[in-house]
Amino acid sequence: MSVYLKGGLSWLAASLLVVSGCTAPGEGQTEKQAPTPPKTVAATASPAASALKQVQVFVDVSGGMNGFVPVNKPGDAGSEFQRTVTALLSGVEGQTGRGVRTSYYYVKEATAQSSKVLQPASYADVSQTVSSGIRNAAKGSDLTTMLREVLQRQQAQPGTVSIIVSDFIYAPANTKNVWGGKVSADVKDALSVADPSKLAVSVFANTSAFRGRFYPGRRTAPETLTGQQLPYYVWVLGPAPLVAQVNRTVLGSLAGQPQVHFNATFPTPTYGAVTGYQGQGGWFAVAGPPPGVQVTAVSAQEPVKFVVGFDLKNLPQPAQAGFQTLELDPANTDAKLLKTWAATTGPAVPAAGKSYSHFAQVQLSRLPSSQTLHLRLAPATPSWVAAYSTTDDSRIMQQGAKTFLLGSVLQGVTDFFAGQPAASAPLFDAPLLVKPD
Repeated sequence: MSVYLKGGLSWLAASLLVVSGCTAPGEGQTEKQAPTPPKTVAATASPAASALKQVQVFVDVSGGMNGFVPVNKPGDAGSEFQRTVTALLSGVEGQTGRGVRTSYYYVKEATAQSSKVLQPASYADVSQTVSSGIRNAAKGSDLTTMLREVLQRQQAQPGTVSIIVSDFIYAPANTKNVWGGKVSADVKDALSVADPSKLAVSVFANTSAFRGRFYPGRRTAPETLTGQQLPYYVWVLGPAPLVAQVNRTVLGSLAGQPQVHFNATFPTPTYGAVTGYQGQGGWFAVAGPPPGVQVTAVSAQEPVKFVVGFDLKNLPQPAQAGFQTLELDPANTDAKLLKTWAATTGPAVPAAGKSYSHFAQVQLSRLPSSQTLHLRLAPATPSWVAAYSTTDDSRIMQQGAKTFLLGSVLQGVTDFFAGQPAASAPLFDAPLLVKPD
């Protein structure tokens, strides 16, 4: 099975806006910064409801997945898919030592004997299948039926997070239903068995060598591939705080992969003004919350410049990659954002800023009274989605790593969450107090 996406996908990742205080000395000062650790709040969630109780894993074993799981000879490295999914399964099983239940399922096609597409399995069975190939592969698997059954099973067991591994090619039996708007509606309908306010979805993309017969979602003749890279995906579904927990712990190795998050919550990053770093004029940092700067002298002829550092390590990769789109609300000042950079690409970072991963330089020449500026990072459409999407996968060997109708599938997820607060909220909103001496 597979997925495709058309242009206007909005990334529904939003941070829960909790202010993190920190103390940062100003220009010319030598005090040591003492940032307060970031905090995350789960909206109206009781401790019992927010505890991770179970992780269930669903692995697609349709014939189209066979090319990802070749039979390896002793000493072979295995495919990237095999290495990644084997580690994922081991990470999930490792949660049992922390009091978390685990369960495993194969995803197969519905038959005349059973309309169910989820087949219970064991950790050992699934791990062996990923390692040595799919036996008795299913003829196909229906994406929307799979999503509906996964969510129904999940809802019956509070505190559960579901992980789905598949190529997510959308290929329903009725080929007349394979057009963009219909695909999006089908996916939205499948998700609608769940309450959108109680669900978050993360999608991680990856590619792996594929050896064997590739079955196009467009239902044209199969192609035989000999190691070309094809995409596969890991979907994570569950309550937002628990999805974030699983992403951070069990799926930490996927942090650098292309990804998109829907209706997700993230901690507000630790941030504060950084002493002795690309600054100018008379100012010094003050403790929070909210953190800020106190300006001792400022004018149009002698503006002040200061740098605000952010620790984005706990935010998803798209937020870090999109930091250059940071926006400044100047309040009743003429403050403007001069530039942004990552610690790895900008000027050498002094000791006072070593705890931060990203930086923003602000200039100010007018400050009539104490003001609270806001530095915000808005959601962004991940560019990888368009790169991975195609409306025609009939010549995949020439096209490369593409997924049939990926955009339309993810648009259906977007439509399902439309109207939720996270749909328009920034990834984070960092208030910064600026006051005259």
